[in-house]
Amino acid sequence: MTYTYRASGLAPHYGRYVEALLNRFTESGLQIVKRSLGPGRAEIKVKYENEVGFITVQPQGDDIVVSFNVRETLEKKGLEIARTGIRFLGTIITGGSPVDATIYTIEDSFNAALSGDRGYLASAIANSVRDVAEDLKYKIEEESRELGYKKEEFEDRLTSIKSRLLTISEEIEFAKEEGRDVSRIERRYRRAEELCEEAVKDANSGKYVDALAKLEAASRLLDKAEELLSSIY
Repeated sequence: MTYTYRASGLAPHYGRYVEALLNRFTESGLQIVKRSLGPGRAEIKVKYENEVGFITVQPQGDDIVVSFNVRETLEKKGLEIARTGIRFLGTIITGGSPVDATIYTIEDSFNAALSGDRGYLASAIANSVRDVAEDLKYKIEEESRELGYKKEEFEDRLTSIKSRLLTISEEIEFAKEEGRDVSRIERRYRRAEELCEEAVKDANSGKYVDALAKLEAASRLLDKAEELLSSIY
């Protein structure tokens, strides 16, 4: 019996899905007998007692499609496999979007596999391919929210630091006109400005943790610059 599971929108995360699926198989007590992992297709063979499972994972468009079937081992089934062959019955599972993180079962036979009516191995594989997709969709949603928070924090802090840079720049010019030594202040100002530019580049590459760290360093330099400005009057 062959089952096919489709998770919509997860194709960009194909590598993460395969890695998580392998881990889940191990956690479920399955022996991974063979694996062939490529950028467009993964083939995995697992074993549990007298059964073996053959799983294929591949991205199709925006989705990930997982097909698997379970067979009895030759030790148990003997030559019956050669005589009767393998009949393939497809059961399709459609996945929800990464936002709703819901997989809908539309065939009773897959429900039977999930519940254990088709044996432990079929149940373990069915539950793994479904649960891994749901977990990954949840993580993607969480990461997206977290990225949004960091982006908003970065933009707010960048605006604040740019405002401080402008103010300090004006103060430096006034101090120069009055003949005061602003060399120490300028050094800190220039380095803060450089850090701000580097932070913008990091943010454009999605490295918000690094970008925020650089803005924090720039802020501290500006604190010192403001302190020095106060001391020269």
